[in-house]
Amino acid sequence: MKMDRDYYRVLGVPTSASREEIQRAYRRLARRYHPDSREVDTPTMLFHQIQEAYAILGDADSRRDYDRRRTESAIADAPNLAWNVVLSRDCLPALYRKQMLYVLVRVEPGAEPAGQPPRVNLCLVIDRSTSMKGARLEQVKTAAHHTVASLDPHDAMAVVAFDDRAEVVIPARTGISRSEARTRMASVRAKGGTEILRGLRLGLEQLETYQGEGVISHLILITDGRTYGDDEECVVEAQGARLRGISITTLGIGDDWNDSLLDQIAFRSGGTSAYIASPARTTDVLRKKVSGLKSVVAAGLTLQVHPTEGVRVESASLVSPYVNPLVLHEGTMRLGSLERGTSLKALLEISVEQRPPGGQRLLQLELQEDARTLGSYPETLTEDIWCLFINQPPDHNDTQVPVAVVDALRKINLYRMQEQVWTALDEGSIDQATRGLEAVAAHLFASGQYELAQVAELEAKRVSSVGQATGRGRKTIRYGTRTINTPGDTLG
Repeated sequence: MKMDRDYYRVLGVPTSASREEIQRAYRRLARRYHPDSREVDTPTMLFHQIQEAYAILGDADSRRDYDRRRTESAIADAPNLAWNVVLSRDCLPALYRKQMLYVLVRVEPGAEPAGQPPRVNLCLVIDRSTSMKGARLEQVKTAAHHTVASLDPHDAMAVVAFDDRAEVVIPARTGISRSEARTRMASVRAKGGTEILRGLRLGLEQLETYQGEGVISHLILITDGRTYGDDEECVVEAQGARLRGISITTLGIGDDWNDSLLDQIAFRSGGTSAYIASPARTTDVLRKKVSGLKSVVAAGLTLQVHPTEGVRVESASLVSPYVNPLVLHEGTMRLGSLERGTSLKALLEISVEQRPPGGQRLLQLELQEDARTLGSYPETLTEDIWCLFINQPPDHNDTQVPVAVVDALRKINLYRMQEQVWTALDEGSIDQATRGLEAVAAHLFASGQYELAQVAELEAKRVSSVGQATGRGRKTIRYGTRTINTPGDTLG
């Protein structure tokens, strides 16, 4: 029995958990982490910690002795994660055959992480095709050697450059000097076409060198163009990266890159995508990204949804730190990573069939973090979602939707509105696209997003007059509406 270890946290159960709850938690974790049948590649040490925790908590006498010593030693419950769940309504009428309910999940860092920040294993994959010639490539090269200065001595970094071929400019290693980085980056010259797959594969190979326990492995892809014929293979490569614990950030420079492809590469790997309108912003964007990687407190977060009979998840969206539709696959959706000082929010839209009066459990939510990345045992949080069903329509005062849910719906609906604009425009529906952009502009003005609103207003006029939007305007609106912040998205 190790008194410096919180066995309840190892199994992801509260201190009040029953013997049956402890058994269920152990069986679930054993299936996930047993060396012979584990679903993910994790250190064997984690399975031994799970076994040790169950040996203590699964035996009544050992648990009683542990609880006594735990109290005497004042072992603090200091979870890595904290969360709360807000419903659009706590009370539903039992009169209707089917009705909708929104469930907002907010995840925050728990206790202040102890010890050193995670080690970063970074690879920059840079497009050096002919279209990058000039300010774009020069700014990216400058950003690369500035990035070296932002890393700690134990962090690893590599740089890969690609056109229709790929080569390693800086091999993966720790302790790279800024002067060496500048010298090596100076040799990168613009040439050739754009084949993203070649750069991705070589970059992922470089990351394997320092991939391991307690390491955040991340690839940043920077491009200004469209790849030639390997779109689907790039997405498959991104999915494979996620399975190996590697996430990808995609950064598009200029106006002519394929935002749909870069989004898929990023999201399938558990990463993010962003738009760099001006090459001069490249250094700041990379600096912010590396800072975020070093402040990760929980990586690879997943939300498992276990609905009861008659309850169905109709849709789900990430709301913060950015808006993005979530895919529910076999009851699980991937939320990504949580950084210190931020919150992560997801909104579920569920349909509920008619229920008898009284309190009814609708679903159970289970939040898990990926133990592979940060080298600790996995933390699991569970919560049952209940709702009261009554025989009459609820009083108007009882049906007011919480502000947090309203804000989340506004962000999601605004993003969906602009997506519908581009679909209509691509299909040749000029009038519909114009009206849609005018509506987007009005919503942005109402929410205080004046600069973005003006862009939408100008694009509406352009679409109305010439039948098309500018590439810059389209990407500014798309990525701008995705990252609008509301109170509570960042923590004070």
